[in-house]
Amino acid sequence: MDIKSEGRSGQAGRDEQEKPGEGKGKNQAKRLGGLISCVLGLLLALGGIVGALLALTQDVSSGVVAMVLGVLGYYLGERRLGAATVVLGTVALFFVVAASTGLVPGLAPAGHGYNG
Repeated sequence: MDIKSEGRSGQAGRDEQEKPGEGKGKNQAKRLGGLISCVLGLLLALGGIVGALLALTQDVSSGVVAMVLGVLGYYLGERRLGAATVVLGTVALFFVVAASTGLVPGLAPAGHGYNG
């Protein structure tokens, strides 16, 4: 008895046999959604770092949202870009926290100076 000659059993085997071309478009849509979420996450992470460097913001939410978008992109099929987005979001989070507490040389924490 040859294993290749046997038909697949179960729901997954029947779906593949009935609709062979449908999975390709669905996979492409998932990957496109993953790519879009990763690019948005990278932009948010870079924006958080630039905002901290220019002392425009002390908000850590851009780093957190970048990490969440990276995880979503990873789940949707963009493995390398999703992992890079999570890493850069984490770096942005730590950098903004360090800059807001005065640990980055050359960046004074906002609201801690006494001008009077």
